[in-house]
Amino acid sequence: MAKTRNSGAPQYKSFGLVLQALVILAKKGNTCSSCEIAELLSSEATLLRRLMANLTRERILVTREGRDGGYLLNRAPEELTLAEIYRAMEAGEGRDNGHSDTMCVNALGTQMKAAYGELLDELDRSALSVLERYTLADMVRKTEG
Repeated sequence: MAKTRNSGAPQYKSFGLVLQALVILAKKGNTCSSCEIAELLSSEATLLRRLMANLTRERILVTREGRDGGYLLNRAPEELTLAEIYRAMEAGEGRDNGHSDTMCVNALGTQMKAAYGELLDELDRSALSVLERYTLADMVRKTEG
C-alpha cells in the first residue's frame, strides 16, 4: 500500500487551493468568478476570495467588476513561478505561529521557540528553492490529459 504524505500545514493547504484556482484561470484564459472557481474546486467562495486577495495585492491577479467580472491572471503562466505565488500568499498572512502554542512557558520554551523558528525559516528557504524551478505553466501541463 502506497504511503501518502500528510500536507496538513495550513499554509500548504491554502497554497494547494490557490494553485488549483490559478491552474483553472490559466486553462480558461479569461475572467472567472470566485463562485465558479469554488464550485469547480468544491470549496467555499468566501475562503477563495480571502486567499485570492493576497494575489491581487501582489499583482499576480487582476479583478474585473460587473456581470462578466472575476479574476484574471495578470501575467502569462510561463512567467509566473510557484515561488512568487507562495510568497504572495505569505505577504498578507505571515507564517502560521501555531507552534508557539505548543511551547512551554519557561526558559526552555523561549529557547525552543527561537530554535524552532530557525528551523521553519530553513524549511521555507528550501521550499522556495524548489518552487522557484516551476512555473504555473508547468502545473497546467501536468494536469492536462
